[in-house]
Amino acid sequence: MLYLGWALGQEFILQSFFFVRLERILNSGRKAVWAASLLFIASHVPNPVLLIVAAVAGPLLCELFRRYRNIYTLAIAHALVGLALAAAIPDLIHHQMKVGMAYFHGQEQTA
Repeated sequence: MLYLGWALGQEFILQSFFFVRLERILNSGRKAVWAASLLFIASHVPNPVLLIVAAVAGPLLCELFRRYRNIYTLAIAHALVGLALAAAIPDLIHHQMKVGMAYFHGQEQTA
């Protein structure tokens, strides 16, 4: 349940804050999908596993939000994919799903 709340928070920030504003600034939902997707991808740097997943999921989640404006369904999908990745891929590869400086600190502990 805690991870679902985390996923909901991420989707709220991405969709309800950034996507809506980008859509207004760019005067285009399709351009906003790509701009918001780039923000989503960038937020998963430098974790290579999460970068790959974000490159696929980002445009999909943003397009779904553009069409249906429902962050709850997106948060559930986000949480399910995150939990599936955590269960299917060893921690040694995804480093407890950490991003940013936490990713590097996690590597120091496992090395």
